[in-house]
Amino acid sequence: MARTYKKEIKTGEFDSSRWAHAVFMLFAFMAMWMFSHLVEDLWAFTWSNWPGDVPRPTTWIANAIGISVGLISTIVAWRVERYFRFVCEVVVEVEQIIWPTKAETKAATIVVLVITLIVSGLLWGMDTSWSYATDYLYDL
Repeated sequence: MARTYKKEIKTGEFDSSRWAHAVFMLFAFMAMWMFSHLVEDLWAFTWSNWPGDVPRPTTWIANAIGISVGLISTIVAWRVERYFRFVCEVVVEVEQIIWPTKAETKAATIVVLVITLIVSGLLWGMDTSWSYATDYLYDL
């Protein structure tokens, strides 16, 4: 099933299908890592409970099974046109985000730090005053 997103791309022009392929590639690596660890853990758990029925876990076989399952699941997801179109639409939406400038980010960070310090001071003051008040009442 060939992709029909073949149009002339000029240098510097945004192409969502390239980024969608990159997203699927990243998903493949994550799925392979996750499934290889999952298979290894499940195999070790099964062997620890039924050592006579299940052979001892082998890391390279568990990794091979996990990598195979990860690749197959990624290829299946990549081949479904609906999933590919969804990822392309998400990439287009992310491309339309207006990211803050360095100055805006710095100003927002300073505001967050100042507000955090003010609220922390207020909470410390309230906690200290309530602590003194309850200690006074308990001493009566």
